[in-house]
Amino acid sequence: MNHIKTVTLFVLLVALSAVFMGCNKGEATSSSELPKIQAPAENANTAEQGIDYSKGDKITIKIAHVSQTGVPIDVASKQIGDILSEKTNGRIVAKVFAASALGNNTELLEQLQAGTLEMAISSVAFLGAFTETTKLLDLPYLFKSNEAAEEVLDGPVGQKIFTELEKAGFHGLAWMATGWRHLTANKEIHTPADMKGLKVRVMENQMHIDHFNALGASAVPMAFSELYTALQNKTMDSQENPFANINGNRLFEVQKYIIKTGHIYDTSPLLASSQWWGTLSKSDQNLIQEVITEVLASERKLSAENETLLENQIGTNGKNVVVTLTSEERAEFRNAAQAVYDKYAPKIGADLISQVDAVNAKY
Repeated sequence: MNHIKTVTLFVLLVALSAVFMGCNKGEATSSSELPKIQAPAENANTAEQGIDYSKGDKITIKIAHVSQTGVPIDVASKQIGDILSEKTNGRIVAKVFAASALGNNTELLEQLQAGTLEMAISSVAFLGAFTETTKLLDLPYLFKSNEAAEEVLDGPVGQKIFTELEKAGFHGLAWMATGWRHLTANKEIHTPADMKGLKVRVMENQMHIDHFNALGASAVPMAFSELYTALQNKTMDSQENPFANINGNRLFEVQKYIIKTGHIYDTSPLLASSQWWGTLSKSDQNLIQEVITEVLASERKLSAENETLLENQIGTNGKNVVVTLTSEERAEFRNAAQAVYDKYAPKIGADLISQVDAVNAKY
């Protein structure tokens, strides 16, 4: 078997103005100058198996997502295709369709179920219709750190969610990273009391609405494409998004303060069609999963580096202020959001939340 060649991916220098297609289509992310994503080394176990992956049926995988070209999940998707092609001498190839080219989140999930699309990277918010367990990941202030979130997602909790999704026709392959969601406003915020009466734009997600209402604000669902103008005209006082969206859609131009609440760790699962996955040989399934798992570590690293890059870029532009909450201040936000846990924990499963708490305690 040929050893994997070094995959050199270009440094992406883009100033994307990612315009969303509305809440029902998922919120895309955009990037500034992205560091390189490193190609994983060839897995020694695969080499020792002596399998000739160039032999077998030719496979073409379509990987679709709603985010803009050049964001970490898009870079990783292309790398997965590159590595699979090299390992199989072109027998397995992947074509990536970004920016809702094949449809919005709902449409992509329907295509997975029908078996007409092989893979998609979905927003977690759109999976709640298939299993209550995915709502765990929309609980505010759930994770303590990137490391805690990744351990939970890669462990029994993440696997349980994937198992539940299997019943709906989705085979879970990886939990990719898209960044922490933070609050922005035109006044400095340190406590829930500072949010009283603020009109906060949120996605059309009932848990998000309940969260900000519990903090004393007034949560208003609104299409992402309308947000910049709403903030500019003061129709909205505040909003929440990852740094990638704050930068990509230039929301920092109409909001002075970025408050690092880190209320949600945004993850986008890479899903395969269960129907399609079942047609693959066991060796091909193992190879595809192995490549995805290796690329996942680089994608997460790239996402974290991009987040830091954008935070520094916005925080040092002379016009914006990035507010970092103390651990005590963030705990006050978490306590104020307890009503959300009280309402949704019985549906999600208190055992799952306890498992997350146990992992958080390690960090």
